[in-house]
Amino acid sequence: MKKNNITRLWIVFVLSGLSLAMVSAKAFAAKVGDCSGGGIVFSVDSTGEHGLIAATEDITTTYTDAFGAGTFVGSYRWSTGQYKIPNRVDFAEKRVSSTGTALGQGVTNTKKILAKYPGETYPNSAAAVATAYRGGGYSDWFLPSRDELNELFINRRVVGGFENNFYWSSSEISADHAWFQCFNDGRQCVTNKTHVNLVRPVRRF
Repeated sequence: MKKNNITRLWIVFVLSGLSLAMVSAKAFAAKVGDCSGGGIVFSVDSTGEHGLIAATEDITTTYTDAFGAGTFVGSYRWSTGQYKIPNRVDFAEKRVSSTGTALGQGVTNTKKILAKYPGETYPNSAAAVATAYRGGGYSDWFLPSRDELNELFINRRVVGGFENNFYWSSSEISADHAWFQCFNDGRQCVTNKTHVNLVRPVRRF
């Protein structure tokens, strides 16, 4: 066989391999509704390689409020319940630090909240219970940003298990208010950080 023919065959073999690899990668790209990474995929980028996974359940721990408001089951404040003495470190109505609302900002938002209100000291804030979740054995769960939460609302039936109630995002709007979403009708509103809402953790892949 001539050298040129061998070269052509080699090129065809290489191109065929690349084509198969591309088809294989496309076939295994993540899709909304896939069970993966400890939960259900609810948001995917254009490549199918990156996106967001939601826990299959809300956080439903029972705890006694540290500030005398009694016992709560499955509902949490954005920060703390301390709102009477503004100069205290644990005062609920403080600006955290430039939290964002966009897709991809939930992780950073959650870290900023926990830097202000550490989970070891305030274990029952929305951000603290989201990061304490260990669904699927993963430890990188977080409280979604406003826009990530909206994506979760859009695909709520695919994920399942939601109540027709209010869910916290990790996006604040001021020192005393943060964004939440109503999973009954999709409204996104703001409320005081001392109010209690539901929490559904998410993680990235």
